[in-house]
Amino acid sequence: MKVATTRFGELEITEEQIYTLVTPIPGFPATKSFFFIQKEKIAPFQWMQSIEESGVTFVVVEPRHFFHDYFPKIGMTELKEIGLDKVEESLLMAIVVLPEDMTKMTANLRGPLVINSVTRAMKQVFIENERWTVREFIVEGIRRKEQFALSEKAAEEGKP
Repeated sequence: MKVATTRFGELEITEEQIYTLVTPIPGFPATKSFFFIQKEKIAPFQWMQSIEESGVTFVVVEPRHFFHDYFPKIGMTELKEIGLDKVEESLLMAIVVLPEDMTKMTANLRGPLVINSVTRAMKQVFIENERWTVREFIVEGIRRKEQFALSEKAAEEGKP
């Protein structure tokens, strides 16, 4: 199947590459089907391209690449909507905002996408916990992850 995109031109994709939202992302009521575009030079980031609207593309990332302590509680209702029984069976993705100053890049950790990799059903869920916001600075997450890794290493070596 050929899909027209504003950013990437016309792309050939297969049915197996299509992921379907069970409910639209707020503000994008006409977009339901997406596919992911991975490019090595921007890894671990990916583009999530709408099939219905050629100009709708989100930058997404698995949050744990930058936020080591990101383990949101996802309700059973949301999991059941995409055919899952446990959050551990899901893939979590966060929508990223890329400003001109890349040091101010943020990830929406309050509203992650929960994905069933087998059925390719997905849903944006909203976390009730105040711990995470819709604009978590990725650079800050990297800093905390590095500090955590250093403290773990020091603990292994018996240092305070």
